[in-house]
Amino acid sequence: MTGALRRAVELSVASVGWNTVVGFAAIGTALASGSLSLIGFGINAVVDSSVSVLLIRRFRAEGRGHSERAARAEERAEQVAGVAFLLIAVYLTAQAVRALMRGSGHPASVFAIVEAVASLLVLPVLGTAKLRVSAVLASRALRADSMLTLFGAALAAVTCAALLLRRAEGWWWADAVGALVIAVLLVSEAARTLGGRWRARRDRRA
Repeated sequence: MTGALRRAVELSVASVGWNTVVGFAAIGTALASGSLSLIGFGINAVVDSSVSVLLIRRFRAEGRGHSERAARAEERAEQVAGVAFLLIAVYLTAQAVRALMRGSGHPASVFAIVEAVASLLVLPVLGTAKLRVSAVLASRALRADSMLTLFGAALAAVTCAALLLRRAEGWWWADAVGALVIAVLLVSEAARTLGGRWRARRDRRA
């Protein structure tokens, strides 16, 4: 296994570990507090972890010389990531619109803010490292996974800002508006990921 493949596996394993713990904790906290951006962050983390599991299999298969198996895992991981971008965006949009129409928010918890800050420290480093390795390996799936991680960092930033504004200024709508901004970015990345996959398939058939 080359150094780049080994690094890709190590980063994917790190993603699984971090996102599994923090993602489920965020979902639990969000369900208790009602934070839209926090639950979006939690769902994003769980999906990121699932894609990383597929990528671990993909890079290990390539390292063992199973190119066909690696190619199938690459396509599957890319598809899961692309669909996930879209589904998370739809969920965040629906919940944000509902919250804005209701005209009320939820109190910010200290634990939720701590979770968001911790993720804001870890995820940009992890996502950037995966993005660099994806360029070396020319892996669209790893690039999509790195964007999931970086969107997790963005959601953590929005969550942190929204919860702090809610706690300090009483701006109940900040959480919903932040979630809508992230949803727009997620749709853009979904179009890029799924569009790239469609073009790759078309080129192979040509």
